[in-house]
Amino acid sequence: MRKTLLKILGTVVLVSALSGCSTTSTTTNNSKDEPKKEVIQGPGKDFDWNAKVEPVKLDRTYTEQNSSKSFTTRLTRVEKAQAKLENKKKSISDEKVKSALKVIDAVFVNQQNFDDLVKAAGFNNQRELFENVWKQFIADVAKEYNFTPNEEFTFQETTYKMNVYGAMSFKVNTNSYGKAGAYDLNDYKVEGNTVYLYITTPHIDNYQYFVKASYLPNYESFFEPLASVVNTARSENKIGEVLNSRAIYNLAALEYKADRYVDLQGMDYHPAAKQYIAIQVDDSGKVTIDMENLQNLLHINSKKSNETNKVKFNITQ
Repeated sequence: MRKTLLKILGTVVLVSALSGCSTTSTTTNNSKDEPKKEVIQGPGKDFDWNAKVEPVKLDRTYTEQNSSKSFTTRLTRVEKAQAKLENKKKSISDEKVKSALKVIDAVFVNQQNFDDLVKAAGFNNQRELFENVWKQFIADVAKEYNFTPNEEFTFQETTYKMNVYGAMSFKVNTNSYGKAGAYDLNDYKVEGNTVYLYITTPHIDNYQYFVKASYLPNYESFFEPLASVVNTARSENKIGEVLNSRAIYNLAALEYKADRYVDLQGMDYHPAAKQYIAIQVDDSGKVTIDMENLQNLLHINSKKSNETNKVKFNITQ
């Protein structure tokens, strides 16, 4: 089991947020910007796209899985980071910057306000947002690695559709960032209607997907064989199959529940990801964020917008 674990954790970082599972579908009439809606069957049929995680609590209780013993600890680093962020915000007088920060807050501080991001991205709800992000992400990866993405993946006689379930996996992955509680606001710039933000945020602990899976009753019958599929595809450089199989692993580990998440790295606040994000705020206060910066904000693909935006802070490396 340890060997399988080490290999699956070594797969490319890109796959950590994708997933898929069996569905049947009917098509509804939507505008050209909206994805086709799937009538979902299978493990994700009760997935609640409106689910939102609660903000992190500063007093956290940990329970040992085997002994059921528990202990409570104060997340002092989160507490200090929150105070630091609030003090930084108090020093900001530019209303455009304040408006842009509400979008960042909706991911890392309080996801009860996640609709602020949905609206800024130009979508009506979380499902539309995550389906469009997944669609663009998989297209970009396929172009970069020169493969044709498979819309379906079959494992243990079940056919997994990747359009809706890929979006589901992005959703639960994003839930994890809602437990950050804060972020480091290092700097900001304003040029016309564009607000450039330089922030540092925590990473997801991908090991926790394995931990979640290891406690499920079908670990040996489902997750172990699926890990082998991931590792085989990786060794054969089949990027599309790596994405699909690891995607299923991650979402299944959370039992296809829309309010689930995995822990961030460390047991407290440990920001390590540098992000340079551009957000548009017009004179009326309307906030918009494009797809590249949205992917960056959600830790899905930061490369493009980071390279574009970091020069605003005289950073070239």
